[in-house]
Amino acid sequence: MRLRVENLDDLWYLSNIIHKNDLIRTRTERRIRAKDDTTSKKSERIWVNISLRVKKLEFKSDYSLLRISGIIENAPEEVALGSHHTLNIGINSSLTIIKDRWSKFDLEYLRESEKASLRPKILIVVVDFGEATIGLVRESRIDYFEISKHIGGKYDTEGRERRRIEFYHDVCKLISEILKRENISIIILAGAGFEKNNLHKFISENSDNYPDLNKKIIIENIGSSGRTGISEVMRRPRIKDAILEIEASRDLYLVNRILEEIAKDSGLAVYSLRDVEESASIGAIEIALINSNFFRENRERIDRLLNIIRGSGGRIHIVNYESDAGKQLNSLGGIAALLRFRVK
Repeated sequence: MRLRVENLDDLWYLSNIIHKNDLIRTRTERRIRAKDDTTSKKSERIWVNISLRVKKLEFKSDYSLLRISGIIENAPEEVALGSHHTLNIGINSSLTIIKDRWSKFDLEYLRESEKASLRPKILIVVVDFGEATIGLVRESRIDYFEISKHIGGKYDTEGRERRRIEFYHDVCKLISEILKRENISIIILAGAGFEKNNLHKFISENSDNYPDLNKKIIIENIGSSGRTGISEVMRRPRIKDAILEIEASRDLYLVNRILEEIAKDSGLAVYSLRDVEESASIGAIEIALINSNFFRENRERIDRLLNIIRGSGGRIHIVNYESDAGKQLNSLGGIAALLRFRVK
């Protein structure tokens, strides 16, 4: 399968499609010592086409990289076969993946990645006096951006209005930059006080400077600020359905449901691989959440589990272990599930 990476979410999906012992063909940079240089240790970096047998993967979302380490099996004669190499797969990279067998899960996940690339994203802007937290809801995680500016209190009136307008411009410029890079369908402008309305009025009055913002905005009143405010917005009924179309927010919602069932001791949520396997064996699983690192470390056992869950009509979500949902799921051992009925 030959693939091209177009964005960060593609890298996330790719990290769960590529497995240990797969063969990757791509173009990469390699340090090579000159053929006629037998005495010195001088070398130069050149671009070569290689085939790499995968031994280890690491998804580095903060750097928009998928690091694939392994053994070179095929390369030009100046590259030593059997040597170790690490590929840095980033946005705009192309590669070919060769597997002994493409599993049903791999193919489904690949098709899901194609659908995800067409899905519009949601931008949540939580604003307070001189503070703004912006959350870009991606498939793999939520990207946060924060802006802070000292505007001044009621006794610091000199220049306060000018600083407030500068703050609004800073927020709008950042939102506009994100809109240029991402397919954003909705901007949810939220906050506990009147600042969200003041910012909305500013955007309306400056529509010539920020033409794409006003027509996408939905106003939402919330009781908290910062990242907590973004989480509150994501739980609101009138926008939850739209947000749940995006994987990262759906995962956070599902992990919170699992934690609620555990807290209630309802018997409708289980965690640990053994308990999830036991529940799957009797067809009790409605949906299972598995952290991506746990998935890769236990691939063979998880593959069998996924087939059992699917066979009984259950669903599976692979969660980015670096995301907010992944960190919560990691505290439960990396795997958990919601049940249709009590098992114990």
